[in-house]
Amino acid sequence: MHDVRAIANFVLDIADAKRRQVSNLSINKIVFFLHAYFLARFGRPLVSAKIEAWDYGPVFRELYREFKSFGDKPIMGRAYRLNAETGDRQLCEAIFSEEERTFLQEVGGRFVAISASSLVSMSHEPGGPWDQVWNHGSKVNASMQISNDLIMNWYANAARH
Repeated sequence: MHDVRAIANFVLDIADAKRRQVSNLSINKIVFFLHAYFLARFGRPLVSAKIEAWDYGPVFRELYREFKSFGDKPIMGRAYRLNAETGDRQLCEAIFSEEERTFLQEVGGRFVAISASSLVSMSHEPGGPWDQVWNHGSKVNASMQISNDLIMNWYANAARH
């Protein structure tokens, strides 16, 4: 599993190469879909971060916080982490296998071309993971967490149809 911020940085690099702009809203949806498709294809999670159901779809709190300063404007920076040994901020990067890199480039390249509003609509698919958590039957769901099992079941079934 990878740091969600490193995946976001990789997606932002793809977007730059394709001359696409990505907002905080978009990056959260794109990384969610990469994680979902990765789970369905490889049977293991892409990222270790918790995914929450928010008004506009799935959100990684770490990404939201990291890019919040950009508001609804394009992200013009990258995510950093604190180096525990030195106390310095360092760019979040991941080492990918060739299989992971190919997957992320292909699928990520498709998603960076989709508008933020379309990504939100796609994440709100009736019966999908976000919908199941957000529109649950009980009055309380404190964590609003979208589990990997829920994502895996939905996207693995969708891939078979």
